[in-house]
Amino acid sequence: MTGCAPNPVHVARSIRKTLVVLGFLLCVLVSPVFAQPAVTSLAGRVADAQGAALAGATITIRHAATGASWMATSGTDGRFTIPMLPPGSYEIAVRRDGFAPWGQNDLALRVGQSPAVEIRLALAAVKDVVTVVTTRAQTTTAGDVIDAERIDALPLNGRNFLELALLVPGNQPTPTFDPTKTNSVLIGSTGQLGRGGNVTIDGQDTNDDVVGGPLLNLPIDAVQEFQVATNRFGADLGRSASSVFNVVTRSGGNAVRGTASIFARADAWQALPATVDEATGTPPFDRQQLSGSFSGPLLRDRLFAFGAGEVRNQDGAIQVGARNATTRTIDRSFATAPLDDRLWLARLDTGGVHNRFSGRYAGQWATDTSASALERAIGSASQRQDALNRYHSVFGSWTMTPSDTVVNGLHVGVVTFLNRTVPVVEAPQLTFPSLQDGASFRMPQETQQTRFEISDNVTLQRGAHALRVGGALQRIDAEFSLGVFQQGRVELVQDFPSFDHTGDGRVDDNDLLFAVTLRSGKPDQPLLIPDADNVHLAGFVQDDWTVSNRLQLSLGLRYEVDTDVNNISHVDDLNPIVAPFIDGERKRDLNNLAPRVGAAWTLNDRTVLRGGYGMYYDRVVLQIVSLERGLDGRALPIEVRAGNTFFVDQSTGLLPPGSPTLANPFGGFVLPGAGASGIMIIDSHLQNPTVHEFQLGLETNLGGTHLRIDGIHNVGRNFIIGRAVGEVFNPVVGGPDRVVNIESSARTKYDALLLNAQRRFGGTSVNVAYTLAKAFNYANDDQIPFLNGPIDPNNLYREQGPPPHDRRHRLTVTAQSLLPFGFAAAALWTLSTGVPMDIMMPDGQTRIPVIQRNAGGRQFTDASELNAFITQLNASGGIEGTRLPLVSEDARFGDSFRSLDIRVSRPIALGTRVRVEPMLELFNLFNTANILGTTNVNYSGFANVLVRDSDNPSSPGYLRSSSFGQPVTTAGGIFGSGGPRAMQLSARVTF
Repeated sequence: MTGCAPNPVHVARSIRKTLVVLGFLLCVLVSPVFAQPAVTSLAGRVADAQGAALAGATITIRHAATGASWMATSGTDGRFTIPMLPPGSYEIAVRRDGFAPWGQNDLALRVGQSPAVEIRLALAAVKDVVTVVTTRAQTTTAGDVIDAERIDALPLNGRNFLELALLVPGNQPTPTFDPTKTNSVLIGSTGQLGRGGNVTIDGQDTNDDVVGGPLLNLPIDAVQEFQVATNRFGADLGRSASSVFNVVTRSGGNAVRGTASIFARADAWQALPATVDEATGTPPFDRQQLSGSFSGPLLRDRLFAFGAGEVRNQDGAIQVGARNATTRTIDRSFATAPLDDRLWLARLDTGGVHNRFSGRYAGQWATDTSASALERAIGSASQRQDALNRYHSVFGSWTMTPSDTVVNGLHVGVVTFLNRTVPVVEAPQLTFPSLQDGASFRMPQETQQTRFEISDNVTLQRGAHALRVGGALQRIDAEFSLGVFQQGRVELVQDFPSFDHTGDGRVDDNDLLFAVTLRSGKPDQPLLIPDADNVHLAGFVQDDWTVSNRLQLSLGLRYEVDTDVNNISHVDDLNPIVAPFIDGERKRDLNNLAPRVGAAWTLNDRTVLRGGYGMYYDRVVLQIVSLERGLDGRALPIEVRAGNTFFVDQSTGLLPPGSPTLANPFGGFVLPGAGASGIMIIDSHLQNPTVHEFQLGLETNLGGTHLRIDGIHNVGRNFIIGRAVGEVFNPVVGGPDRVVNIESSARTKYDALLLNAQRRFGGTSVNVAYTLAKAFNYANDDQIPFLNGPIDPNNLYREQGPPPHDRRHRLTVTAQSLLPFGFAAAALWTLSTGVPMDIMMPDGQTRIPVIQRNAGGRQFTDASELNAFITQLNASGGIEGTRLPLVSEDARFGDSFRSLDIRVSRPIALGTRVRVEPMLELFNLFNTANILGTTNVNYSGFANVLVRDSDNPSSPGYLRSSSFGQPVTTAGGIFGSGGPRAMQLSARVTF
């Protein structure tokens, strides 16, 4: 491919701008500026045995790993707060003259959770044991924290830290939305798709501002805690209209510790997907993952180090399809998909109370072959891509405690990302109704991204008020080199030829009919955008106010602004021919004030009632900018030409000489823009997508079971969609081009009941997460209008329907248990109902226009209901005079998901410091066939195009579609989560 090397002029300019901004900020740091730090806090109240407040009590806590200590003194109301503590295990001691001292070990403080302790002291002369009457989490956020014990114990297929989010209600996997994310773990929260969400590592933003979704992966051995804030999070968190995922990495301590592990899989230990004929044989597969970590003191009590690394070598395969002209079927087999991945992390921390410093470097180096982003249920072997990804992240923090009531945290970081993706072959994309063949039209492409960020926040304790104020600045520099549409794409209307249209005496692929072709008007020239840059600014103020022993209020206000996500700096470069469609002067979206209100009411010692409201703004990805600057009718003109269906002689069925054929498809006359073509403009009033979140929840302890129930109601506004607004003559392509307005007109809705239960008894702990949810949106993708637009551009309400990953019920159960004879076991059980499916017209270009989007499994629950509708539709004339085929009675729209993963281990002590733990893991123990797709166009995994059994209108097969609703692909591809049963042998050494 043609790469995009960094332009020295742009690099120098970017560095100069960034240094100026950073220098300015450092000069004004005396005023608080924000972070999403990976910290926690401890608050509480000290009282006597009768509950009367005790002033002047000294509270001392000590971090078990590093020995660092913090002190606080209770006020006249007995209250105290110790903010901005590193997560971990603590020892706490309380002393007050005239009262017996009290202490507790192993007090766990987790990221994002602020336990409130009620401590009652007995008089010094009383010999009774003093107890902590109440310990509860002071949070109004819906979510959870996965601690190191669960992370180390659970069988994680693939060992990606983002899979931990699936253990928290309100989260589920989402389909691939971009070719650069085909090997990423994508999580959708509260009904939103994978572009949304905000992933931070130690508070550092590690998201892809170019296309959305996550960037950097980490060695799982480096993860200390994983926090998921699913809904109603505080004003200190932003850039997400759904969830915030925050990883706390491990740090060193005074003890020398380390781990070394190996995880191995092979094809002999692997079952085959249910959708593949066993006669195809077992695909070649093996995977080895090697990981290790080391931590300890460089200077005892003063300087600590931690390091972790992981290597993955995988010789894998993906399921592919191929057209069989003899049987007129799509045969399924395997194609190789190797992957090599290297992850590493190194971290330094200082001890101390008044000044703590931390520095971290993390990186990832990955190469892989994978399936391209598909618009059909399955792709061919040529629909694969080779990708190279490089990630580097540097992050530093300085926590200052000038007094017992003031803590300041300063954070500075840089993240760089390079993605280079090329097709395995050079060819046009051939989009058949049942198969995507050829090479992806989106390839080759290369993107580079650099993010500089600086943030600061200050916490002030003033009596019953814990005040936080802060701000953040990010500068994102992005470069694009896009070879999209260079090879072109052909939209075929049939899988196999049925008539000798060329009149050459034989029926072959040159007799295939296709409706339209799309190709770059400059096929030898990639689109280069060297400066798709943006600056993001945010500020917040938050007051966590303990009104009384029973009531706590969380009051916050956040402000966010982006300087150039709407391409305002290049608006003067717009193509003059679209001037009639520009609605006024383009302005930045400056009104992004986001109030957050939460309350926690303690009903009794066991039960807390929580609720709140928050307003949240999602990030706008810079790919929006590339659409306006690239698809402007000049830089990347798309020639949309008529296919041979326009040339067929209706009386003879023959194609005149010179008509386009598959051998030379791009010779038709110019048509108005269609599909991913046309001229795109960003609406002058584009806004950040906004979600209003409402929550009411209950947290209680029932007979030893910790139970949390949250009701969620989210309403989204200003989500981005592309809408055709007119047509112009484009002299570059020599014909008409449609104009698509990228605007903030789409809406979303999400209602859910989230349940989380935890129980520990004996040597067994169980965690249950359940979601009952219903979601709606206006598109199968968010923000990027690359596919066919709305059925009716003037009535977007017709696009309302469930998102492609919508599941009404989802249940995960995790368990860890100590067994006899020193064995240990852990299990992860996942169940969910099926996702919906779009029902596509016989040519595969659009859905049936008179039904809702993703109607399969929702508007129609089985084949008989769909057939009854089609029969009635055909009786009234069909779609524009064309009757639709009926489907088989066994056609299905979606499949439930069931998978049980287990791990059995037997730790063996070698002396007093070394332990060896051999492990046996089985994924999808019962080998359940979970039918599921991979892309946002058809996530169901079933054939969703009404492909006719015969193209002859006089044949009974013309009104029958036997392939519709038949299973095509399984969950997890072949070797991922929910895929066919697989065994993994592992061993871990700890010291």
